[in-house]
Amino acid sequence: MLPLDQKKTWDDFYDSARHNEVLGEKETLLVHLAAAMALGCYPCMQHYLGAARELGVSGSEIGAVQACVMAVAGGKVNAELREAAARSRASAAGEGSCDC
Repeated sequence: MLPLDQKKTWDDFYDSARHNEVLGEKETLLVHLAAAMALGCYPCMQHYLGAARELGVSGSEIGAVQACVMAVAGGKVNAELREAAARSRASAAGEGSCDC
């Protein structure tokens, strides 16, 4: 558990991110939901899905967020595989080794 002064600092930071003056309430909520999905935080997803329901966010809007997160996750896997292939080619050419 965080000490009280650190918890207050955290709470203030979270509140300033969640209720900012740049994005609207709905857009901010959808960004938080997307981040929770990307990080695989089930308690966060449950919280933000409930908040989205209360705010009247549609299933289609949540689905669009899900598709964006899936696209980024798929792109990450694709980029990681390209990087691993490049490293593998370099290793085969004697340019590197695994430190495992």
